[in-house]
Amino acid sequence: MIKNIKKLIQKLGDKDPSVRRRAAEDLSGGDERAIYPLIKALSDENAGVQDASMRSLIAIGARDGYSGEVVGYMVLPLLRENSYLRNTALIILTALDGVAVPLLYPLLKDKDDDIRKFAIDLMGDIKKGVEPSMIMPLLKDPNANVRAAAAKNLGLLGYRDSIPELIKALKDEEWVCFSALYALGELKAEEAVRDIASLLANSSKAVCFAAIEALGKLGSDKAVDALIGYLPKASVDEGSAVIKSLIQIGITPEMADLSGHLIKMLKDGDWEEKEIALKGIVSLNCREAVPVLVDIAGSLDPSLPESEERIALLRDAISSMDPEDELLNVLDSPDMKYRGKSFAIEILGITRSKKAVSKLVDYLDDMRRDLRRASAEALGEIGEPGSTGHLLEVSQKDVDAHVRRSAIKALGNIRAKDAFKALMDLLEVEKYYDVIEEIVESLIKIDADIFLADIPKYRDNVREIIAKTVSDVDVLSKLADDQNKKVKVAAIYGLGRAATDDATAMLISFLRDRDSDIRKAAVVALGETHYCPPELFNALQDDDPWVRFYTIKAIAFSCDKEKAISMIGTMLHDEFIPVVMSAIDAIGEIGGREAYEALAQHEEHPNPDVRDKIKETLKSL
Repeated sequence: MIKNIKKLIQKLGDKDPSVRRRAAEDLSGGDERAIYPLIKALSDENAGVQDASMRSLIAIGARDGYSGEVVGYMVLPLLRENSYLRNTALIILTALDGVAVPLLYPLLKDKDDDIRKFAIDLMGDIKKGVEPSMIMPLLKDPNANVRAAAAKNLGLLGYRDSIPELIKALKDEEWVCFSALYALGELKAEEAVRDIASLLANSSKAVCFAAIEALGKLGSDKAVDALIGYLPKASVDEGSAVIKSLIQIGITPEMADLSGHLIKMLKDGDWEEKEIALKGIVSLNCREAVPVLVDIAGSLDPSLPESEERIALLRDAISSMDPEDELLNVLDSPDMKYRGKSFAIEILGITRSKKAVSKLVDYLDDMRRDLRRASAEALGEIGEPGSTGHLLEVSQKDVDAHVRRSAIKALGNIRAKDAFKALMDLLEVEKYYDVIEEIVESLIKIDADIFLADIPKYRDNVREIIAKTVSDVDVLSKLADDQNKKVKVAAIYGLGRAATDDATAMLISFLRDRDSDIRKAAVVALGETHYCPPELFNALQDDDPWVRFYTIKAIAFSCDKEKAISMIGTMLHDEFIPVVMSAIDAIGEIGGREAYEALAQHEEHPNPDVRDKIKETLKSL
């Protein structure tokens, strides 16, 4: 409890709004003497003072039951004030939780319609300690808004004894009917199905939609019958709502008659409706929808951010429906666009369709690059040895490097022994680096022992790719002594991936190399191993500033938090500013009290950019 409460109350009248705001904040630790001044401060001209006063009243009210009652009692009159004060009072009373509930019961009989409604809504928000039977009589209130509030909140409070009266409220004014439908849905009132269903054909469009939604929430077989019975009469929009409610209840194989409606939703609906229909199609295992789904996937623009997620959703849906025959028919269809066919081919590969192999082999000769590429990748997924010869021909003769690369990858996935020699020959003549990468990876998959037996005979770029690909420490250690610097650096990074004792011992030895690029690679690789040898700390004094720069990052990744901050903190005096900035970032990412103290010592750094960076980092800590 604060001791200077009188002085703080006086400061609420200060001319400076920042003084008033701080006083309001500090009064959160006050007693009941602070309540009335804080309520007055809710009308302050400064928004910051208003917000601080509201939060302090909530804090005082939450302290104990007595304080909560006092705050609640003194805030109640604000419900009759302007909209801002009224909304603030609603926030405070809701935050007081069940303590405020007894104060609200008398308001249910208030002469002001709005006050009665506010009291009901507050009870629905608070819930704790509310006696719903006290709200029941207001279903017959003379004011429609009050009746609607009573209906809605009886549903929110889960008061099943109100169901008979809520059913009667379905015949009330439209606004009350909406609330009654909502409440009956929340209560899952199966006994209300007949009365709700009667609204479908004899009400406004808005009430009809609300009734459809309520039937979906009920989760009852009777509700299913009512919804399916209404579907033939429903408009397009209503039909979508019916399907949504049926899916919410749970579509079963017995509802196969819905297939036509679901497919129509797929074709004509917006994306949200398509997603709803998709759930129903999967539940029914509706394979006749597969061509439509493929066509939708093919129509999506892959460059748009949302397309990737949508295509994945369609792919998963189709894959779950045993779609082999339908997808094969798609490949034969002259009306399907090439993107759709490419998508179908991808799924045939994912599902490892043996029946698709002959068709996919034919598509390896298609004029459209994307179809040739997709077919090669799918054949690799299927893994049928009989396709090896066709893939070999594509890998050597296709005019498009992307297609050749896909064929080579497929041969590696199949682990086709008879492709080994042809790929070795191809390795000698291929020009594109990414294709060479795929050849190396495939040869390793097919027969690593033979391929890696005589590494020195390969070209520089091949040795570099091997260093980037393999994880065998013996192979990497040999490549780490290669005369070509690119190969050597790639092998050092590979030793970091391997992270064995032998690998880390070699990396430590490279910290003494004459070439700064080699030392830098060794530092980065040690960071990947998350190993923190004493030699790594020595690299902080390296003559090359970029070695020091990357050493800071490696220490932050690998070393004990306290030790890392201690060692990196010494680099805040480095003459190379990027090193200093790296040290600040690393200490900030480690975080904690030690990080704050390490940076706070350098707030007056001579470099203005460094000072700004330190201040910014200290704020985040």
